[in-house]
Amino acid sequence: MARAMSSSETTLLKDRQEDPDSADGSQPGGTAPLLRAVALQRPADELVQLVAMLNEADQSDYAQQILDTTATLRTVEDFAAVVPKVGSPQAVHALRLAAAQRPVAELAELAALLFGNGQSGYAREVLNTTAAERPVEDIAAMVPLLVDDQAANALHSAAAQRPVAELAELVGHLYGTPDTLPAGQGRWKLRR
Repeated sequence: MARAMSSSETTLLKDRQEDPDSADGSQPGGTAPLLRAVALQRPADELVQLVAMLNEADQSDYAQQILDTTATLRTVEDFAAVVPKVGSPQAVHALRLAAAQRPVAELAELAALLFGNGQSGYAREVLNTTAAERPVEDIAAMVPLLVDDQAANALHSAAAQRPVAELAELVGHLYGTPDTLPAGQGRWKLRR
């Protein structure tokens, strides 16, 4: 059953109708505030339906805005529920955005939820993006939060994509010796 729109949503829609050039949300009354409100307030199943309807209506940019807001601002549980139902490159884009912006503890939880729901490809996307793009300190903080095979996946991805100097720094953080010598001046002292 559809929910009645709030007065703020009605005002946003009215403003949009009066100023169609503000559709990108860059001006007051644009669709961005409305899409953000929808992404934050609607149940996850309704978001999936809305994304599908927007895509069918050739409004994929709006669908992506909803997914991106869900990826970064909704609970990890909500986002993990939406991702497999949406599928597609839009879900991958949202996963990458989450991996870039969410705290590492939430990323570990997201990966665990996705692995647990049989969505290993999406879970690996989170781990791979984190390992490739986040600071090494973040990777080192996330690894202990993951189960063995997930941690191995993240470390393998970091090893495949990071420069050697960053890998040395990552190893130092993992072994609890983040203080390093300047590049090229000695070796790490690893504790066993």
